[in-house]
Amino acid sequence: MFARRKSKVDWKLVDGAFTKQRRLHLVKDRDGLDHCPVTGCEHPGFPSQRGCRKHVKIKHGWYYYFDEKPNVSMDLFDTSPSAANGTNEKASRTVPGCSTDNEFARSFSQWLQSSCGGGKSPKQSDISVTRALKFVKFCCDESGDAEEDVLTSPNLIDYALGSPKLLTKFVDSLKEKWGLGQSGQISYVTSISDLLDFRKFNRPPASVLQNFAVTEVYVKRARKCLGKSMRSNWTTELDIETLESRRSWATLSEVQSVIPFHVERYESVLEKCMACSSSVKTGDVTFATRFVAAYMFLKVKGCRPMTYQHLTLRMFESAKRNEGMVDQTIFKTAKKYGFDSVYFDECSMEILGKYITYIRPLFTPTCEYVLVNRNGKQFQKLTDLFSVLVFEAIGKYIHPTRYRQIIETESSQVLLPNEQKWISEDQKHSSNVARVHYQKKRSREVAIRGRLCMQKLVDKSKNLETESESVEQSSPGQEDLCKDTPTTSSYELTKRRSGIRFTHEEDNYIRLGVEQFGLRWSMILRHPEFNFNGCRVPNTLRKRAEVLKLV
Repeated sequence: MFARRKSKVDWKLVDGAFTKQRRLHLVKDRDGLDHCPVTGCEHPGFPSQRGCRKHVKIKHGWYYYFDEKPNVSMDLFDTSPSAANGTNEKASRTVPGCSTDNEFARSFSQWLQSSCGGGKSPKQSDISVTRALKFVKFCCDESGDAEEDVLTSPNLIDYALGSPKLLTKFVDSLKEKWGLGQSGQISYVTSISDLLDFRKFNRPPASVLQNFAVTEVYVKRARKCLGKSMRSNWTTELDIETLESRRSWATLSEVQSVIPFHVERYESVLEKCMACSSSVKTGDVTFATRFVAAYMFLKVKGCRPMTYQHLTLRMFESAKRNEGMVDQTIFKTAKKYGFDSVYFDECSMEILGKYITYIRPLFTPTCEYVLVNRNGKQFQKLTDLFSVLVFEAIGKYIHPTRYRQIIETESSQVLLPNEQKWISEDQKHSSNVARVHYQKKRSREVAIRGRLCMQKLVDKSKNLETESESVEQSSPGQEDLCKDTPTTSSYELTKRRSGIRFTHEEDNYIRLGVEQFGLRWSMILRHPEFNFNGCRVPNTLRKRAEVLKLV
C-alpha cells in the first residue's frame, strides 16, 4: 500500500491574493490565551502565540492572502514530494559567487582599504569583493571556465571585465533571475567598477585598457539607467497613499500612542525586578529591553538604529555630568557629520537609569553596550524589536526609518521652514518619501495656479480685443483724446510695475495671517478682512515676511 500523498496550495498564486502576506495580529483574552483569527474556527485557544501561528499556517494557510477562503481548482495543488514532506522549497535569491579565500581576493580587499583604493573599512571591502567575484562566477558559468583557473589567471578576469555583453547579461540577471531591486543592482555595478580600477592599478597591457574604457562607458550607462528607474519607482512605491494601503504608514499621533499602550506592562516588570529578580520570566525581561529601545526612538530621538545600538554605559554616565547630552561617533553617517548628539531629559534619564540598574544585570552582560540580548551581547536587531511593539499597539508595520519619514512629512505641514530644517538635521535623514510628497503637493499647486493664470490670460486678451474695437469705432477727436490719456489697463500695469511701499497696516495683516494660516500666502492675500494694495501678489507677501523676519 502506498502512503497517501499530501497536497498543498500555493495561495499567493491564486487569483485575487494579496500582494503582500498578511501579518497576524494576535491579542490575548482574559485567560491569557491566543485565539485563531479565522472566523468560524472552533479551536479553544492557544497558550502561546507560536502555537496559534502554527495552527493558522497548517489549517488556514489561505488566511495570509485572503479575507475569505476561495474556491480553487485541483490544478493549483502541489503534489510534489517536497509538499508531501511539509517542506517549502523556495527559489534561492542568493547570487552564486566565488570563494574569497584566495590571494586575488585578499589583495583586492587590501587595495580597497588603502587610501588610493577608497579607504573602505574591512567589512565594506569584503562586501565589495564578494559582489565583484559573483560577477566573475557568472562569467565562468557563461564561458565554461573553471573557477580556480580564472582566479589564478588575471587574463581571464580582464577578459570578463572587457566584455560589455557579459556585464549587460549579468545586470539583467540580477533583476530577472535573482529578483534584486535597483539599489541592489547599483551596488553590484559599483563593485564591478571597483574591480576595474583594481585591475588598472596592476598595469595591464594597452589593449586591455582599451577594452576597459568601453566597459566603463556601459558601467556609467547602467548606473544612470538604474538610478532613473529607482527614482521613477519612488512615485509609486514611496507614495503615502500606497504605503497606507499596505498598512505601512501612520500618523504621528498614532505612533506616539505606542508607549502608553505598553507602559503598564513595563512598570509591572520593573516592579518585579526591583522586588525579586529571580522570579522574573525571561520573556518579560526581553520585553523590557524592547520597550526601552522603542521609548528612546519615540520619546528621545527618532534617529538611526545604530545610534542606540552603540550607546554604552560610559556614554550614559557622561550624560549625567553633561546636562543630559551624549556625543558619539560610531554611527552610519559619521563620514558626513563626524559625530551624533543625543539629548536625554530628566524623565528619559530616570527610565534608562532604572533599566540599567535593575533589568540589564539579569542578562549577565558581557559588553559595555546599554542594550543587550539574552546572551549578554550587543543587541543587533533594533529595527525588528521596534516594529514588533508598534505592530502590537496600532497594527501597522512601522520601523525606525518609516518613523523618521513620518516626522519629516508632517513637519512640512506644521512647522516653519527653518524649524523643519532643524528636525531633518537632528535626525540626519534624507527622506525619499517626504521628497515624493513635496513634489506631488508642489505639482498640484502648480496645476491650480497655472489654470487660474491661464484663465486670467484669456480674460485679459478678451478685454484688450474689446478695447481695440471700441477705439477703432470712436471718432477722430476721441482718438486724439485716447492718445493723450492713458487707458485704465495701462495705468494699472504701470501701477503694478512701480515699487509701492508696504504700509503699517499691511505689515500687521501679514503678521496676523502668518499666525492664523502659516505660510499660505495666497490664502492671506485673499482673506476678506485684509485690505492689501491691488498690486500685491503672494510672492511679494513672502518677501515682505522675510524682511520682517517672520520666516
